[in-house]
Amino acid sequence: MRRAIILFTRVPVPGKTKTRLMPFLSGEDCAALHRKFIRSASQACRGVDADILVYYALPEGACPSHKGKQNGMSMDDFKKLIKDARGFYPQKGEGLGERMSRAFAEAFALGYERVLLTGTDIPQITADIFRQSFCSLEECDAVVNPTADGGYYLIGLKSARDDIWDIPHYGTNTVFEDTICRIEKAGLRVCSGQTLSDIDTKEDLMAWYGADRCIHCGACKRNCRFLKKYGIDLAGLAERPELAYSCFLCGRCREVCPKDIDGARMAVLMRQMRPDRDSYKGLLWEKSPYKFANYRKGRKKSVLFPGCNFTAFYPKTTKYLERLMRKHEIGTIYDCCGKPVYELGLRANSEDNLDRIAGRLKEQGAEELVVLCPNCYHFLKDRLDIPVVTVYHKLKELGEGRTVIKDRIPIYYPCPDRDKKEMFQDVCSCLEGRVTEPFGNVQCCGLGGCAGIREPKLSREMAKSAKDNGGALYTYCASCISSFRRNGMEEAYHILPMILGIEEKVPLGILPFMNRARRKLL
Repeated sequence: MRRAIILFTRVPVPGKTKTRLMPFLSGEDCAALHRKFIRSASQACRGVDADILVYYALPEGACPSHKGKQNGMSMDDFKKLIKDARGFYPQKGEGLGERMSRAFAEAFALGYERVLLTGTDIPQITADIFRQSFCSLEECDAVVNPTADGGYYLIGLKSARDDIWDIPHYGTNTVFEDTICRIEKAGLRVCSGQTLSDIDTKEDLMAWYGADRCIHCGACKRNCRFLKKYGIDLAGLAERPELAYSCFLCGRCREVCPKDIDGARMAVLMRQMRPDRDSYKGLLWEKSPYKFANYRKGRKKSVLFPGCNFTAFYPKTTKYLERLMRKHEIGTIYDCCGKPVYELGLRANSEDNLDRIAGRLKEQGAEELVVLCPNCYHFLKDRLDIPVVTVYHKLKELGEGRTVIKDRIPIYYPCPDRDKKEMFQDVCSCLEGRVTEPFGNVQCCGLGGCAGIREPKLSREMAKSAKDNGGALYTYCASCISSFRRNGMEEAYHILPMILGIEEKVPLGILPFMNRARRKLL
């Protein structure tokens, strides 16, 4: 059965799209937000067995052009936003109802038997919603999914209809009810699905960020050096999108927020709509996609995934670990999980990277991924179809390594593991001694979210604050160790080399980059 999803959208050009968000956002910011929503909808469509048909409306007064810009965007640029689309068609008709009706008629004329139409103002849209809507069309003649403001964001049909579109006023809070009424009067069986919220106004945007829940208690500002520097709370951050790349994404604000507002999520969402990534060209050149990926030694059921930063700062330990795993018929692959790319706001690039990794693992018959890095662990464990386990769990399973015995073990928890300490539970099985937690006032190692590029002074302050506790520091993140060592904390130790009995000095300067590059050639 041939199925299609119609993406119904405007061409996103500055000053001509999402205008109800102006002047809270600039015209360019509005267009960037719209581009993000289009990419999100496109990504969701790609997870469904259906063709994508794009029906677009040009800004008033513009004419389609493949080479020239139309108020800031060419048609070629627009088409690049929507990967794998089967076709692009201009919307035809006077009003919204007529334009949707004609889009459906054209889709069915192309031979499709089940067709969904959705807008691109719903960032929460998922492939599961599309799949459920197609399932509903097996039982009903139509499916309509409502928005929280009384409209709808999806409509699906089994055949072309010209008798259900005569709604008194599109854009009002009765559109969903009026449409259901028209469908039932036409003698059709109709189903409805999940209610979602579209993003049209400042209030919609603040609710999407979660900032509408802020009670201005000041807890986040008291506990975050970044928020304190700019004199804002999380609601204030929502109104300062230009500060998105200054957030360290450490999660400290959510830990103390009585309303559970996630400032890291907010900053990433704002990054996704901002194009100002010139400071990160070097990082993106290396990691999007990762230039030093190497899968030649990975054709095993269980595969070690050292990540990019551990191999950079602990090449000797990496080499030893690769040999140790080989003894147990465990392969090794070198790649980047894609978290840095995701955190810079390039969600589509990150999703492509994950698809690439998943495809290579499947191709090589991998059934388990063994990771070293807490960032890799938390980023990949719910995004891959195979189990992701920690190297500490695997070493215990294999009976390898030795127990680290100390009278006192002062632990620093890396940001991604700080909340539930999932990875630390496995690390604990390799430790013997009194574990203490003296670094609760250390907000971040200073590398979180790549914010140190924008906020170098804050980054140094965060890293140096660990020294205020005196004595040694033990952790299980190579990036954290590199930052602490770079900022003068010589007694910062990674637990994994200690378990393996390897003594290794952390290199600085150009050497970490060269160590990553060498893995490509091995």
